[in-house]
Amino acid sequence: MNWNAPEIEVTIGEKTRIGSVRTMDVVAARSQPVATASLELSNLRFEWNDGVEDGDVLKVRWGWRGKELYPLFDGSIRSAYLKETLQVEGLCRARYLADTRITRTYRNEEAGVIVANLLALNPFVESELASDSKQIDKLPLCNNTIVEALHLLNRRLELDYAFGCDPSGIFRWGLRDLAQEPVTSFTHGDDIVDFHPIPGDRYLLTAFASPVWHSQVVSIFDRQGNETRYFVEQVRHSVGIGDEGARSRLWLDEITGEQ
Repeated sequence: MNWNAPEIEVTIGEKTRIGSVRTMDVVAARSQPVATASLELSNLRFEWNDGVEDGDVLKVRWGWRGKELYPLFDGSIRSAYLKETLQVEGLCRARYLADTRITRTYRNEEAGVIVANLLALNPFVESELASDSKQIDKLPLCNNTIVEALHLLNRRLELDYAFGCDPSGIFRWGLRDLAQEPVTSFTHGDDIVDFHPIPGDRYLLTAFASPVWHSQVVSIFDRQGNETRYFVEQVRHSVGIGDEGARSRLWLDEITGEQ
């Protein structure tokens, strides 16, 4: 009999373990730059007894047993509680953008230059920024977080730009890329658990675990083999929630010729 079992690798600080996850819930959205992770980890072998501190590295990779594991979360511990199990809450690396406050005023600067300057303060090793040349005459910041500054810049220049970290911790700022190739595909009657429309002319897809992140494109094939492409606005990846196995829930916007 052939069957797949989810495999999850968790790194906390300098310790990496596979097979200790009892439940997991990772949520990320294009409109919310800081992704969150909630995990309950087994401690039967006292593998986490050394303790966990706020700010410790938290990384998660997942996939199917015997196959390649994909990055799912890169961030740090926000809180932890150890008893029979270890329960941890984490925020992705974009947490820095919400924790850091600045006071300064930008005058007659290009949007891309301002974003690059804001990120020069942060610990991101890599970033991909749109080269937007729109200028803003004045952007005063008084004890604003970097998240607030980026929202303000987008709003003042009417930019529909998203920002935040991908699963590998790379910071991105830019428009929706509707022309990108799909990162994966789903098929009705095969790996789709549920698919239905939701308010706002969007769709909610529930499928078996898949390494998909917001701001990516996926394809869905119907039973006749017809393909429709969708832009991913939000993801929720979970294991053991509501007695379910490994599930990926994707909030989707259909890509049409008019967009």
